[in-house]
Amino acid sequence: MTYQTLYRKYRPNSFNLVFGQDVIVKTLKNVIKNNKLCHAYLFTGPRGTGKTSCAKLFAKAINCYNNEDGDACNKCSSCISFNDNANPDIIEIDAASNNGVDEIREIKNNVGLVPSMSKYKVYIIDEVHMLSIGAFNALLKTLEEPPEYVIFILATTEPQKIPTTVISRCQRFDFKNITQDYMKQCLENIIQKENIPIEQDALYEIIRNSKGGMRDAIGMLDQAFAFCDNKISLEDIQELSGTISDGEVEKFFNNLLNLKYDKIIEMSHKWSNNGKDFYLVSQKLITCIRNVILYRKKVLKDANNNLFVLFDNLSEKKLYDLIDDLIELSNKLQYNIDKNLIFEVNIIKLMSKFDVSRETSNNNLSNSSKKEENVSNVSRETLEEDDFLKTVDELKNVRINNILKNSSRDELNSINKKWNTLNEYLTNEKYKKSAGILLKCKPVAASKTGVIVTIPIKSFLTKIEKEYDISKKIFEKIYDNTYKIVYITDEYWQKIRPEYVNLVKNNELQLKDEKLLLSKVKKLKDRTTLSEFNELIETEEK
Repeated sequence: MTYQTLYRKYRPNSFNLVFGQDVIVKTLKNVIKNNKLCHAYLFTGPRGTGKTSCAKLFAKAINCYNNEDGDACNKCSSCISFNDNANPDIIEIDAASNNGVDEIREIKNNVGLVPSMSKYKVYIIDEVHMLSIGAFNALLKTLEEPPEYVIFILATTEPQKIPTTVISRCQRFDFKNITQDYMKQCLENIIQKENIPIEQDALYEIIRNSKGGMRDAIGMLDQAFAFCDNKISLEDIQELSGTISDGEVEKFFNNLLNLKYDKIIEMSHKWSNNGKDFYLVSQKLITCIRNVILYRKKVLKDANNNLFVLFDNLSEKKLYDLIDDLIELSNKLQYNIDKNLIFEVNIIKLMSKFDVSRETSNNNLSNSSKKEENVSNVSRETLEEDDFLKTVDELKNVRINNILKNSSRDELNSINKKWNTLNEYLTNEKYKKSAGILLKCKPVAASKTGVIVTIPIKSFLTKIEKEYDISKKIFEKIYDNTYKIVYITDEYWQKIRPEYVNLVKNNELQLKDEKLLLSKVKKLKDRTTLSEFNELIETEEK
């Protein structure tokens, strides 16, 4: 039997099982009970907070023949067909991949058809902000005056990208982040039912890392359960999520405040090689300084004295300056691809401020000069490595370009059709780790020779690329084809996708030659100690 992810397995099938959105759930149930339906709704809010789940529950409830207090009965023919994904009158559309005028025109053409088995025909358009301007204009008239048996539910994480003319025609519901108490209650329910062994500290780390997104929390629990042989520990979650331990935070600040540039660079390289997410690292560092400030204000009672004693010699102003610098760094890291380099440069810049301050207070120019000399040496040692990593990124972008140039929907459908075959490799000692990661991933484009695969968790990117040869072997076995595979994060794909869509529309997408870049990567690699991209480069060249 195909494995069903915990998030899908525990998706609520009634409003009573929706966590953390009490006001919205109550309002929607009252709308149904009092028969005050609108023709269009807009559900907005952060990812994983229940927008799509509530949209589906609302669509099911308004078509239920035995409605119970505004909620679906899950027993009538309409509810059963919906639960079996067999109700033709509830149409789900992913605007991220169906965002053109033609797709919206198809909706307009079908709106006039009466429901075949339900009271209402419901269109749920997810990620609606991804629609093109032309598509929004095509939707506008239908959205304003649909037939009385048609209801639209638009869901988005970015309402600011939706034209005001569309927003004004919808009844808007703003979903909020799920509170930690609600998340704990939901996760503990799943843990108990699935008999998942987990330490309490690990559970709290999942809740902290998910930042109010229930789907992210359940997804991380699912991944930890799949990859941990024994009881899920705090260290397991920190490794999976890409963050760092409290011990590493303490060591980092000890090196920073004592101006140990070489140690800082060493830690940065270690985190990079271990697939740590530097954005999450920066968030953890910010939280630490925030706790130091609250401890001094006597707001925090229980504190890590071993860590906080490091900051005894820093004034309150210095602490605020430090947290401001870290927040600025975090903002830079959030949307930057080369996070390792950005992190190192900004931390060295931050340390230089402490260096200058110490120089002024001690009036010791010679010591300062020695430290600057050390920074220069460290920079020279890492220059070739940075150049190598940049060139690898360039090579990956060229391959993304070339795959998209030759991609087709038929090729992608062919890949997706056999994707669940990966389940067969979970019991194979050689392939199970790569297969487990791939099952969490999603192919987003494919040509006859290449596939682009998106990764939901950034720390998995390094893990799958280190086992590139194994994952490629799995592809060969499943698809009987030798593909060039490019792994990228979901975040990066969402960033570059609109650019390529425009290039395709304007017929401006052209093939690029990767031979020079491949040659440059191999040449640079010969002068470094890095080896994790060896299989990626050697295999692709053949």
